Amino acid sequence: MPHKIAGWMLLLSSLLQSAFASDVILKGKIESQVTAFINNPDNLFVTDTAGGWFDQGLTMEQSGGWNSPYEVQARLRIVSSSGVFQVRLDEPVQLRHLKNPAKVFQKSAVTLAALSAEAKNLVVGQNVEFKNPPPAIEGEDSVGYYDLDISAYPPEGSFKDNVGTYSGEVSLTFEPIAIEP
Repeated sequence: MPHKIAGWMLLLSSLLQSAFASDVILKGKIESQVTAFINNPDNLFVTDTAGGWFDQGLTMEQSGGWNSPYEVQARLRIVSSSGVFQVRLDEPVQLRHLKNPAKVFQKSAVTLAALSAEAKNLVVGQNVEFKNPPPAIEGEDSVGYYDLDISAYPPEGSFKDNVGTYSGEVSLTFEPIAIEP
């Protein structure tokens, strides 16, 4: 029996050697063309004009009389693949006195406007559509500049009663809108 196994092993070994030693001849099509498409992700980047963010916060100022609104404006740079996006206010702006949280600014308003375009009111839960200018080079992301305006009236009462430091947040959601190519 061991001689039979050894014989089979010898035969298998010689078959393998002849298979590897043979030339392979290809017939028919030997070249192919491969085409690939690269789909860029749908980018939407919202920054300040320098590519960062307002890490120190924004300071509201009152330019009119004591009963005029406090206001602040921030310039945004928005990079978008589709060029179309929507924005919504996530919750009402609440500016509260740091030592007396019962004192809250009233009648807050948030607007966003493309440069030299009419401002659009941003309202809680309602998407507002914006469109960047076309990109400088076809197929690249578009870049738009926008003015974000925030205003609110001081709490009821006299200036003396309301003096102090107030703080709050503005929470916005920016979402890309898909468009057909």
